[in-house]
Amino acid sequence: FGRAFDNLSMVSELGHRITVLLPNKSDDSWCNKECFDRITGLGVEVYDGDQGHWEQYARKFIQLYDIVYISRPAIFKRTYHQWQEIYRKHSFTLIYDCEALWYKRDQMLLSLVQSGDISDFPGGMDYLGLMGSGMDVELVNLEISHVEEVELNLIQMADTVLAVSDTEIEIISDALPRTEAWTIGHTMSIDESIVARGYFKRRNGILFVASFNNMMYYNGDAIWYFLTKVYPLVLMESKSRIPITIAGRMIPAELRGLVRKTKFLYDNVSFEDSVNDLNDLYDNARVVIAPHLYGSGIQYKVSEAFALGVPTVMSKFTANGFSIKSRDHVGCVGESVQAIKTCIVELHENEETWNMVRDRQLDFIRDTHNRKHTVEIWDNVIQTNLKRIRDKRKEGDTHKMEHSLLRGTLINEVTEPCPEGEKYYSLKYPDVDAAIKLYGRFDSMFAHYKETGMQEGRKYLCFFKGGNRSESLQG
Repeated sequence: FGRAFDNLSMVSELGHRITVLLPNKSDDSWCNKECFDRITGLGVEVYDGDQGHWEQYARKFIQLYDIVYISRPAIFKRTYHQWQEIYRKHSFTLIYDCEALWYKRDQMLLSLVQSGDISDFPGGMDYLGLMGSGMDVELVNLEISHVEEVELNLIQMADTVLAVSDTEIEIISDALPRTEAWTIGHTMSIDESIVARGYFKRRNGILFVASFNNMMYYNGDAIWYFLTKVYPLVLMESKSRIPITIAGRMIPAELRGLVRKTKFLYDNVSFEDSVNDLNDLYDNARVVIAPHLYGSGIQYKVSEAFALGVPTVMSKFTANGFSIKSRDHVGCVGESVQAIKTCIVELHENEETWNMVRDRQLDFIRDTHNRKHTVEIWDNVIQTNLKRIRDKRKEGDTHKMEHSLLRGTLINEVTEPCPEGEKYYSLKYPDVDAAIKLYGRFDSMFAHYKETGMQEGRKYLCFFKGGNRSESLQG
């Protein structure tokens, strides 16, 4: 929500009319009442699902709009068919904020699983469970390749693509050289009144902030790693008690269970679920942690902690997203379990180091998270797209069928069974395997997929024989 709100705020600041389409106001998984009120407070019109399906509004009023802005691959993947139909009625230019390349997370996770570095981490158990039941690395790579293909095809459907860092833009440009891609990074303003309250002595403890959505993937694995590998060493070495607060939306049962059954964690760990205002937590913490071992993009919560003047301990991976090196002393970068432990103990116990790291973090925000500069980029993105759609509309309907949105597809076009598909499907969906063996209604996994599985959203993956569709689409 932080990035989405910041982008809405900057575009609104440029004087453009904005309508946000929400799937269902009653379902606050994306936007709760506070979020809703903040968006409308910008002067932005919000059409929520309680007034009718978003697609009804889009079809009825699309002629009033020049630009459609879609954020994140999950939303674009779920709605691209509807946008194709809407485009046929009235053309627009499409800006797609992919934010980060999510398939990169899966590639890193598989590498960590294979190396044994996170063999006991819940977020990696899906891969481990599948491989343990017979799914080999080749099939897991096939699944990751499918995710990659979907993400690249989504990128190609857009006129303009946005990403959160130059690293993502470089990857996109290497894979799809003809893509118009811009970096829209995080923006942060420094509230000097809040920073001024950040005295060392009145603070205590560690803070971890994340959105979990009841899943251990990514953020869950990061704090699991910290609690099981790093935190015991912190408690042994520190001169005083260093408690930890875990704050986030829909904290998974696995984390709560780990803390309940482990005495040293039960005595020192507290949870804050779905906190509306994090400022008090930041205001009282002496150290923030971001110990992630895999992911993509750059972490909004790290930028937030920097801007609020709370020294932050990061894994090497987290720091790399910001192009921060350990020698920069922007935050404290730990390249190993021991190094992360040392960072925390030093920052928690040494006021001079704490102040030095804090000041460098604030300087980093001033230099790299400049809102005025990002507003200028947004202005260039919007003006480029306004000119594009006006030029296209002058051409009449002849340009419409040429648009990459209409030529795009995410359907895995499997037309016949394949050995890897049969194996993948039976391991991925053991309920189908059991039903076929018991009732014999289908003679193969492919037969189930064609009649039922496709509609249920199940995947049947074969090694693609005809080259990379992502390349052929752009070429």
